Amino acid sequence: MTMTVVKGPLAKAIAQQSAEWLEGNFPLIYEALGKELETGHNIDDIRRILRRIFGNELRDAFVLRVLQAAEFMFSEQVNIAR
Repeated sequence: MTMTVVKGPLAKAIAQQSAEWLEGNFPLIYEALGKELETGHNIDDIRRILRRIFGNELRDAFVLRVLQAAEFMFSEQVNIAR
């Protein structure tokens, strides 16, 4: 399992910026991503969902933004739970 909790200030800033970008530009996808994480899905689950939708090539910029946003949102949930 390769779940990612964002570590380090630069990685966190990039992930947060991606979350803000996703929320501002694709609010329905942002909300759906939040719901997936709230129901217990983790980053690996999100990656699998994206792979089913977009195929095995996960280098697409949009997919990368969604994954970065998921990492930020997931790490925020982890920080709240602590």
